[in-house]
Amino acid sequence: MSSNTILSIKNIKKYFPLTGGVFRRVVGKVHAVDDVSFDINRGETIGIVGESGCGKTTLGRTILRLLEPTEGTIEFDGQDITNLRGGDLRAVRKNMQIVFQDPMASLNPRITIKNSVGEPLVVNGIARGPKMRDMVLKLLSKVGLTEAHLNRFPHEFSGGQRQRICIARALALNPKFIVMDEPTSSTDVSVQAQTLNLMKDLQQDLNLTYLFISHDLSVVKHMSDRIAVMYLGKIVELTPSDIFRSALHPYTFALVSAVPIPDPRFAGKAQILSGEVPSPINPPVGCRFHPRCAFAEEKCWKEEPELRDTGDGHLVACHYAGELDFGSSAQLDYAQAVGKQDAQT
Repeated sequence: MSSNTILSIKNIKKYFPLTGGVFRRVVGKVHAVDDVSFDINRGETIGIVGESGCGKTTLGRTILRLLEPTEGTIEFDGQDITNLRGGDLRAVRKNMQIVFQDPMASLNPRITIKNSVGEPLVVNGIARGPKMRDMVLKLLSKVGLTEAHLNRFPHEFSGGQRQRICIARALALNPKFIVMDEPTSSTDVSVQAQTLNLMKDLQQDLNLTYLFISHDLSVVKHMSDRIAVMYLGKIVELTPSDIFRSALHPYTFALVSAVPIPDPRFAGKAQILSGEVPSPINPPVGCRFHPRCAFAEEKCWKEEPELRDTGDGHLVACHYAGELDFGSSAQLDYAQAVGKQDAQT
């Protein structure tokens, strides 16, 4: 683990047991996260994308030890936190926070915003009373809220304002690392842009490191330095460049081709995946994507591909990465047209 690396996860697995019968014995397990490894550098944002149920949120919560990993190791700021307990774990958690997907569900509807944002300060013995109020007001001002909002309850705010409150609460203990779990999914487009710009400004001002989870590839591209694509509990591609132009895995290309674009000249050409997502209870042997892959061959059914470096830190878990001809898509055509326009400008 280099001095610039703030988080290193190695071979992380998270399985959920399935029980059945009279005695509730374990009869199977859900492979929610299955052997995931990567590093995050200080001040960096890694985006995580993939279909619903692929394990994005579970991965984020396991990294923070909100869920206990089944296997693997988690190193944060040079310390192995995989088996920490009690006070040692609480001390580390001051530096690792999360912004949940649903702000209304993560805020207590019975307490005011002042007490909700100030609770971490009270619990950790940092501030109480007037001092806590002043610190909460400073936190709210960082996210664009004012003193008038202190004594209101969550239901009195819009979705975008509630998400800002959750961000302020995550910043209360001055963390180094924050998991953003689809922080803009409950907001409209205009508020989404404000929230994203706010997060970028806070990252620059406070030197924060983000794990940014989202379904929206355009948002992830805007926010992230590197993008990891998950499928059925595994990372199938990790790219340090523009995902719209550098996709090497068939699944990544399918995700890219499904993104709606704002220009009717580039309509169509989307690659529609056939079949259903396999069950995480009994994942396919070999490449997990092969039942839905148009390029799958016999090797894909039998051998699981390793996540290998194809150059410049671009990792792909595909036996034939770089050899496949995906053809074209409206999204790739659009990206190239925008690139040419930017170059001319």
